[in-house]
This record gives sequence, structure tokens and C-alpha cells, in this order.
Amino acid sequence: MPRIITLTTDFGSGSEYVAEMKGRLLHARQPLALVDIAHDIPAHDIRTAAWLVGQACFAFPAGALHLVVVDPGVGTSRRLVWARIGEQEFIAPDNGVLSWAIRRAGLGEAHEISVQSGAAATFHGRDVIAPAAVRLIDGALPESLGQSATNLEQLAWPEPLETPHALEGEVIRVDAFGNLVTNLPAALWPRVVAAVGLQIGRHAVTTLVHTYGDAARGTPVALVGSQGFVEIAVVEGRADERLAAGVGTPVSVAERDPAAGGSAREQRVEPGQLGGR
Repeated sequence: MPRIITLTTDFGSGSEYVAEMKGRLLHARQPLALVDIAHDIPAHDIRTAAWLVGQACFAFPAGALHLVVVDPGVGTSRRLVWARIGEQEFIAPDNGVLSWAIRRAGLGEAHEISVQSGAAATFHGRDVIAPAAVRLIDGALPESLGQSATNLEQLAWPEPLETPHALEGEVIRVDAFGNLVTNLPAALWPRVVAAVGLQIGRHAVTTLVHTYGDAARGTPVALVGSQGFVEIAVVEGRADERLAAGVGTPVSVAERDPAAGGSAREQRVEPGQLGGR
């Protein structure tokens, strides 16, 4: 079976840089299957890349090799590393781009990749990462790439915070549809239901649904998304624009007196219904 190799970069769709990396990878003697995850990550946006690969790469069969090149520090003293995270393998700059993957599945082992003389200081994806991947595809052991690496760079990912009167969180991701993914995990959804909604920035979202089609077009809704977090959406619209929200916008779930009344609309969510797309 061909070795699965994925590519995630901020090079842009149709970029010659993507083509050059693929050309280098095709020098491998053993068969491989190239999969493009994304090349339209915003330039230099390590956090977006970290979320994307940390969510997407674990859907692949065990042993897939994921090449991640979002590297504003290319050519500097930052390291390049091979890492085994869960059952997946990665080659990436050690700049935090593997943070979310490590948070989800834990770091097994890692090795620093030596930069050979002659590598272009501005294109390690082509001249260092792709050749290292070819060596692995053709049977080299990861330890042959360089010395063991520890203390990989980690980005800070905000945790929900309990206060005397509310549960506080924030938006950590805006997806391609404008949906606002919060850092409130699915396990906290009953708190949102009990509070009959949540507050995001200056806006209250009080329609709670199982899936997007459960409310009328244009309605702001909250639900548990497929990635396991509470998210806020606007049905067939963009929540980021409608609610003037983005990464870092605060989200809160107020403690509510069960005896208190309320006019908020709620669609009841039964146990076992928490799911996503």
C-alpha cells in the first residue's frame, strides 16, 4: 500500500512552491499517495495551521506522514522536527504548529532534522522537509534524521474559567462558514442548556439546536459541533459577521436560578444526541 503523505501549507492554491515540494517528494523510490489538506491557510498563521492539522490529521490511517509548512521563521534558529503523535507522523517547524495535535493525542517521540548545506534559507519545505520525508518513505528510521528532540514549542490554548456567576470561555476558531468554535467542550453543553443560551460579546444566543437546519434561516444558534466543542452559527449565514465576533471574543454561560422564568427559545437536546456534521 502506498505511504500516505499529506501537505498543509500557507503557500496559496496554485503556488509553484507546492509544485516544487511535490516534485521533490516524487523522487521517492517507494510508492506514495499525496493528499493536499490545505494551501490557503492565512500567511504565517501558525495558530490556524495548528488547529487545522490537529483536527484533520487524525482522520487518516495510522502511519500517515503529515508535512506542515507554515514557517515564518524559516532559515532562523527554529528547529525542524519529525514527531510521532498518537498513530500519526509529522514533519514540521518547531514553532507551535503541532500544539493542538500534541494536546489531543500526546507526543510519542521526536527527532530534530538536520539542515544540510546548500538548502535554501527561505525554502526549507522543498530543500529539507521533502527530502527528509523521501528518506522515511524509502525506509530510513526517524532517528537517522537527527538527534532526539524534547520540549517542542507549544502555543497557549485558553481553558474555560469558572467564576462565581458564570462559566467564561472564548472563541478559538472561525471556520470557513463563519461558525464560531468556542473552547467550551461538549461536556459543558448541559450547562448551556440549563442557562437557556450563552452570551458572545454583546449578543445573547438563546436558540439551542441539534443541527443547523433545526432553526429558520438567519437565526443565531448554539450547538455542539462535529469537533467536540460548543459553537455558534447563523443558519445559512456567517456568525462572525452577524455577531461581530472572531478569535478571542469572550463567551459566557450564566448561572441561572432554576425557579426563574424566561422567554428564551430552547430546543431540547436529549442524551446521546450530542453530535455534529
